[in-house]
Amino acid sequence: MNIQLKAIRKRAGYKNRQEFVDALGDSYSLRRITSWENGERMPSLEQACELADFLHCTLDELAGRDFSPPAYSDQRQQVLNTCYEKLNDKSKGELTGLASTMTADPSRLAVKSGEDTEPVVEEMTA
Repeated sequence: MNIQLKAIRKRAGYKNRQEFVDALGDSYSLRRITSWENGERMPSLEQACELADFLHCTLDELAGRDFSPPAYSDQRQQVLNTCYEKLNDKSKGELTGLASTMTADPSRLAVKSGEDTEPVVEEMTA
């Protein structure tokens, strides 16, 4: 396993190991962090979870695993996800509320079940 601790530590703003060790506290030594960054030893699962939480990253990132978002068979789902990611938090909340309202009351759906929506998707992805 190629742990990415050094790169993630630097990305988090810790320029050197000592600064990082000082921020982590008494549970971690410079020697331990050095051995992990050099690939001589690996942190336990519990330690890896603590590091990931502290560095605001996922265990997959820490372990050097490439994570690709799921591909959707329905192109409309991909369009929705792409658009959603571009929204600010307030807009995300409003959109989520609208979607919840629409799905709770089928009479409020803009497009009824069975109607063709492909031209709309083509416009959004063009």
